[in-house]
Amino acid sequence: MRRYISNFNTADLSDEYVDTIIIGAGLAGLTTALQLKNLGIDPLIITRKETGISNSFLAQGGIAAAIGKDDDPQIHYEDTIKAGKGLCIERNVSVLVEEGLERVIDLIRYGVPFDRDEKGYLRLTQEGAHSRKRVLHVKDMTGKEIGKTVYSILSEKGIKIETGYFLEEILTDDNRFVGIIVSDRKNKKLIRGKSLVIATGGYSALYYRNTSAYNISGDTLGTAYRAGCILKDLEFVQFHPTAIYIEGEPAYLISEAVRGEGALLVDDREERFIDELKPRDEVARAIFKKYTEGRRVFLDISPLKKRGIDIKERFPTIFSMLKYYGYGDKTLIPVSPAAHYTIGGIEATSNGKTSVEGIFAVGESSCTGVHGANRLASNSLLECVVFGYKTAYSVFSYNMYADVNKNIKIKNKMRGEKILTKERKRFILNKIKKVMWEKVGLIRNKEVLKEALSQINSIEEEISDYSNTRYLTDLIYLSKAVILSALNREESRGTHYRSDYPDENPEFKKHTKVYDDFKIKLEVN
Repeated sequence: MRRYISNFNTADLSDEYVDTIIIGAGLAGLTTALQLKNLGIDPLIITRKETGISNSFLAQGGIAAAIGKDDDPQIHYEDTIKAGKGLCIERNVSVLVEEGLERVIDLIRYGVPFDRDEKGYLRLTQEGAHSRKRVLHVKDMTGKEIGKTVYSILSEKGIKIETGYFLEEILTDDNRFVGIIVSDRKNKKLIRGKSLVIATGGYSALYYRNTSAYNISGDTLGTAYRAGCILKDLEFVQFHPTAIYIEGEPAYLISEAVRGEGALLVDDREERFIDELKPRDEVARAIFKKYTEGRRVFLDISPLKKRGIDIKERFPTIFSMLKYYGYGDKTLIPVSPAAHYTIGGIEATSNGKTSVEGIFAVGESSCTGVHGANRLASNSLLECVVFGYKTAYSVFSYNMYADVNKNIKIKNKMRGEKILTKERKRFILNKIKKVMWEKVGLIRNKEVLKEALSQINSIEEEISDYSNTRYLTDLIYLSKAVILSALNREESRGTHYRSDYPDENPEFKKHTKVYDDFKIKLEVN
């Protein structure tokens, strides 16, 4: 693809030179930055919002590691493989669980205040599809507390961070990274570097109902795709079973840890209909099916009170949200699924390497294959710290032989002068989100997916004459890649469910890759 869609001429932009640029200030980006600092590299972090505003900082449930006395990384490995429904890249899962134990011990050493019992032992929770209690947590603020701890260490080391900037273009020369163009909505600037780390999170906000409170939508994946990065396994979108369901209100998450502590799922007849700790895709579809039958679903938290668990103490963030919506003293909470975590992303090795030299991807923006077709609960924060750490070493190695290209000048072919208003942009963005939610959601089929593709193509045509549509265009490219990936996988596996192909098919025990110009290939890793 390798096309630029912003208006710019590098000769007219101010130049900034750094060794390594990190896009994103969530846990994956911060972990990578911390280890780079330890290795003697001063990275520059670029972020749209202030540090601490990211989905990893919102993570409630916890971080999984085989740290319990009855646990072992091999058992964690087996649970992860089983949840992944045959698509996990096993060597990378081994790295995740083996080095994950080491990285979590590092977090304890750094001072992350994981919950402990009266004897001082770690309080471990069991979540869906785990065979052991292995989830460490800080009440329901685990991501925030881990992120705060890592950031405080970085602050002491003098982190370079620029806030309020959006990534507009990734510049490459002969499939090698040379720089980026960023904008603060008023001005653009060129930053050249040896290497780029993409750590901007996933694309769940591409869906109308989602748990991404900061509206992190995945447009950077579209930008990376245009720069030559391969996208992988985009059809696998994890819908969290339990987001609060109040018409017209955001889908705020109610952590799986609440079910891990004993909460039950019941319908409007107060009848249980699913084992609450089955894999998320099964639980989410069971709830969705209830709604299609005209029923409603509630999370019954009365068992927690019977066990003496103080919800206000154990889950203060969730309690505060429930209280705000008038459910602070109630035991039946209305819930329904919402797009939560995206398993697909930029194809990357466990060391963060992508198909473009000098571009690395880590965290939810990447796809290393550790989650297969369905992420095991609380493996996401683990992925950030494990592969962030490893990516730093890979960047260090690459930088030893790379130079900052200070001479290349790229003149973009300018787009039209028509300007799309903010109101129209917002309207079109909602159109994209509704197409994805209604036609590319929990249950899919060929006919509906083709309708979705047609509608997205129409939206692309609608904005083609306007110059200020970089963000929308990247979301359109990403949407098309998700839809085409889902169309191509003619089976049901993990989070991807096709009503016209309801069973797993061994012929599709492969990874979906999206190449230039939306060429889709199924490949074995």
